[in-house]
Amino acid sequence: MILRKKFDYELVKIAVNRGTTFMDGKSAKDINISEDKAKILLQDGTNIESKIVIGSDGVWSTIATKSGLAKRRKNIGMCLCEEYPLNTETMDKYFGEKRICHIHMKPQGIAGYGWVFPKKRHVNIGIGEVNPLATHSKNLKKIYKDYIITLKDSKIIPTDLKISRIKGGVIPLFPLEKTYSNRLIICGDAAGFINPISGEGIYYAMLSGEIAGKVVTESLDDDTSEEYLSRYQDIWKNDFGRDIELLRGTNKQWTKGPKKIVKLASKDKKLGELAFSILQGELSIYEYRWRLISRYLYVYFKDLFSR
Repeated sequence: MILRKKFDYELVKIAVNRGTTFMDGKSAKDINISEDKAKILLQDGTNIESKIVIGSDGVWSTIATKSGLAKRRKNIGMCLCEEYPLNTETMDKYFGEKRICHIHMKPQGIAGYGWVFPKKRHVNIGIGEVNPLATHSKNLKKIYKDYIITLKDSKIIPTDLKISRIKGGVIPLFPLEKTYSNRLIICGDAAGFINPISGEGIYYAMLSGEIAGKVVTESLDDDTSEEYLSRYQDIWKNDFGRDIELLRGTNKQWTKGPKKIVKLASKDKKLGELAFSILQGELSIYEYRWRLISRYLYVYFKDLFSR
């Protein structure tokens, strides 16, 4: 629940303190990989040469696209959100000391959810459409404004809260088929590492970056070939890749309506805690899938026979 700009800034400081050359405001325009080096062309016309490149430049990744690893993305989700500063007294009044979160399924019929995430002195309010089958034909900006009105009417947020500049974002829902090449590895959003249900991607970005760092460190002393770097994909697939694959199968629930699942989870504390822990990434759905299924079936039949 940290403010994203503070989180990013702290990561930059860590990198700089470890010897990184930070070039603010410079973006990549093209990449060229030869037998003995990788060359990045920047927008200002300058070049950077390296033994290897880690592409982690977001959903519209120039590195992934120019290298040929990313084709035209079709399966994407969309979201709108904003963080509103509130004083401590107001935060305590509306969200309590525990800073209670709110999640609303399919607001105004969108294939996704709305959220109210209170932080220390800010509240993050947003809506996200996270199903690739959705047509995106609805006016998300209008839905967001109507969502704010609903939150005010429900006394979830202050009635005098004013909508400021709304930020929009696009999220990839499926990983790239291939996330490595000669002298190249792709991480985070650029590689399509996103939770297909919630749209959350920071955990996968951090973990894929850690895996890439280890593989690259080893490759610089040995081999930067495509064959050697393929172990990067082997590692992430056997780690969080199994979770992403399972979650992809449940993404279609957004078009069917998840109300039944939510209703059952609200009736059983164990099921609710288990499902929420998996949703926010605390537990692996791959490792806990059978426990989740068995608990769901138990609650389902218990509810069925109690009628």
